[in-house]
Amino acid sequence: MRHFNLFYAAARNIERNKTRGLLVISCLSAILVPFISALALLEGVRLQAGISVESGADIYLTMDMYGRNGMVPAALAGEIKKIDGVVKAVPRVAGRIYVEGMPAVLLGLPAGSFPPSLSFVKGGLPDEDGIVVGRGIARKLGLDTGSRLSIGTRIQAIIDHIPYVQKRVYTVSGIFDAESSIWTSNLILMDVEEAVSLFEMEGFVTDIAVFVKENEIGQVVEDIQRMNSYFRIQTKAIARKAVVTGFNRKGGLFTAMYVVAFATAIPLILMISGYGFSERKKEIGILKVTGWQTYEVLEMVFFENMILSLIAASLSFILSYVWVRFFNAPFIGGIFIAGAEQMPAFTVPALFSWMQLFLSFFFSIVLTLSGSIYSSWKTAVIPPAEAVK
Repeated sequence: MRHFNLFYAAARNIERNKTRGLLVISCLSAILVPFISALALLEGVRLQAGISVESGADIYLTMDMYGRNGMVPAALAGEIKKIDGVVKAVPRVAGRIYVEGMPAVLLGLPAGSFPPSLSFVKGGLPDEDGIVVGRGIARKLGLDTGSRLSIGTRIQAIIDHIPYVQKRVYTVSGIFDAESSIWTSNLILMDVEEAVSLFEMEGFVTDIAVFVKENEIGQVVEDIQRMNSYFRIQTKAIARKAVVTGFNRKGGLFTAMYVVAFATAIPLILMISGYGFSERKKEIGILKVTGWQTYEVLEMVFFENMILSLIAASLSFILSYVWVRFFNAPFIGGIFIAGAEQMPAFTVPALFSWMQLFLSFFFSIVLTLSGSIYSSWKTAVIPPAEAVK
């Protein structure tokens, strides 16, 4: 019953000192909203990266060219298919291009090898001279089915510092979306033979995607490596490990930087928590005169901070959800998604959880206690007559 009475007294104190409470909640929310949003974005991007890896091939084969990935003969796909345990080998052409001054990724695949996860918003698979574009690039360039799009292939000459680019014109036959919207938003799909011709790499492809029967990846890798020691092989396990390592590193760096930000916010919370400090000293002095013990004063202060922290964490979680879900994470999306604009054209992935709410409450209570518990204790241990002056 005593704890309940102290909790009630803390709530009444917050009600009487609305200005101080609003200042503390506002300050905490300004810190917590970006923190929660960033955690949600990090988890969302990690999830989509995992989807991209798991839905891809088991092995990606390229050639070692001076320590980097090199082209492989397109005919090699037929030889790979003959290896025991191989389900299919898909020659691919992938490269970065610029379309109307905007960076995009071009992917060439054989007919019948387009991923089943594609969901066409309009149109369908590319025809002989057609291409399929992601929803993001279609929205930016105002493309629709039947639109004509010119794609630059290479610079022919530079005259008066102006590059003259050789271009080809294609017809948009479809606009698609996919489960991993980050990597498909600015993607352009076309037939692999057309992509080979576009990049002027006749007889070669950038890589071969190899799909393997379950539990036979190790043997297939050995068989492929025996074919040519200069092959560079990346398995799904390697890609999965790279994704986990990369996101753990990014998440760790972000958390470390934000811990520093929280630490620098403690003096600010201390100043705000002391708003109306003379009145607080008088309140504590009166409580001591009426028989309150020091530990009861500190418990009441703890309950005050707990209530303020709970309100700030809940409000920050809601604001973060609105910022990311309804406004598509403007300004913060580009920090975690390479190439994203301040106002991303694609749906920014985010994954909200109760853990983010708990962490927000934890950091809030630490900050508020750091700013108020010591000053309250210092006031509570002095003679009441001095405190009420």
